[in-house]
Amino acid sequence: MGVFEIKTKKTSFTICALIGLSFLWTGSEYMTWWLYKLPLHFDNTAVDLWSEVAGYLFQVVGILLFALVIKKKPKLMNRNSFLIIILVDGIAAAAAFFAADAYAVLIFGMLMNLLHGMVGGYYLTRLTQAVPQQNRGLVFGIAYAFGSVGSWVLSLFMRGSFLGSPYVFVLYVAMMAGMIAIDRISLADDDSDLESAEAPHSDKLIIPLAAVVIALLSVVKGLGFYFPSGDLSGGVISAEATRAFYAIGLIAAGFVNDRNRKHGAICCLCALVFPFLTFALKGEPNTGTVMWIAGYIFFGFFSVYRVVTFSDLAGKKDNLLYIAGFGLMFGRIGDALGALIGISMCNTATTLIWISAALLLLTFVMFFWYYNKVYASLPVQDISIEDRIHEFEKAYNMTDRESEVFELIVAGRSNAEIAADLYVSENTVKFHVRNVLKKTACPNRTELTAKFRKSILC
Repeated sequence: MGVFEIKTKKTSFTICALIGLSFLWTGSEYMTWWLYKLPLHFDNTAVDLWSEVAGYLFQVVGILLFALVIKKKPKLMNRNSFLIIILVDGIAAAAAFFAADAYAVLIFGMLMNLLHGMVGGYYLTRLTQAVPQQNRGLVFGIAYAFGSVGSWVLSLFMRGSFLGSPYVFVLYVAMMAGMIAIDRISLADDDSDLESAEAPHSDKLIIPLAAVVIALLSVVKGLGFYFPSGDLSGGVISAEATRAFYAIGLIAAGFVNDRNRKHGAICCLCALVFPFLTFALKGEPNTGTVMWIAGYIFFGFFSVYRVVTFSDLAGKKDNLLYIAGFGLMFGRIGDALGALIGISMCNTATTLIWISAALLLLTFVMFFWYYNKVYASLPVQDISIEDRIHEFEKAYNMTDRESEVFELIVAGRSNAEIAADLYVSENTVKFHVRNVLKKTACPNRTELTAKFRKSILC
């Protein structure tokens, strides 16, 4: 294993930890608000509308605001901005929990959701910047799996009431500190630059098509099953426990998508059989828990696919990095619309089935239009980091010694460290460094590292 591959794996692990802890924090905060505060003031239908429709739409606003800010002011994509977002988010979550008035619970809850969207936009941009395309699905899937299982584990404390107790906010503060620390480590490992610009994507239809497909996939899924709060009121179903099964779908989807994006797309489309299974089983006794578990497993495939789709698009051009969170954003739009239609038409099953069938047909048409543009002409390949390093070295006709020096340069080693690793003099290292820079037409080591990183992220 090359030195640069080790460094890349370390960076991927750090980004995975950042996303995992962020999702554990935001997901647990969301459940504290959804499961323990909203039901004190509203009936089940209202809870569903506020949490899975309005809450999701405020997350959409948060992602969009974050994208607009970093598009206009790329330098704001930094650790200080993330710190401010986290602090305000934590304050909003605490205010929503401790508020006695129903309107205050809603207002602060919506602000919390908006900031959750901004947190999501931040870590998905970091995912796109720092993690190679062939690793993004699994990094994201493992991270979200950690968050899902973590929320379930937390729910076990205090006889199942920990997420609804004031003591949980002590843990939330600790999570916030951990996220800030991990973010600083991830930024230290990565030297990506948001300010460089290139030409936009050659096919202007790709991004709008991706947005429509992801929204439709999420709408159809939501029409069949949107995790109704009414199932929780009897105490038979535990949202936290069933949510842990989300991890199965996430990790499986991450693995499939990284092996082959085509297969990930097809698996996501096949998962649309689930909504129609829910129509067939609805009303059957003892199926509630099964539907929640299956719903989360299938949801894992949607979650990973929509994130890697826009992460891949954003990673191809530096001036498109602001759309890195758009997969989650358009997915949340679809989630909200699906839940809204499902809630409003829950008593008219036949009409709902016809609407779902029509939208499923439209989804197939749009999906295969998008598939043919993006995947149909792509060869099946699985290129490792080490292969990409060798390709880069071959492209610039590096000698064996220059290749060794090059790998250590992009791994962040100084001339003295390279000399020690290769058992040569520092002057010899300087000689090879000059040759590598000359062959790659780079003025300095930083430009060389950036040039190579850009080649593997696309």
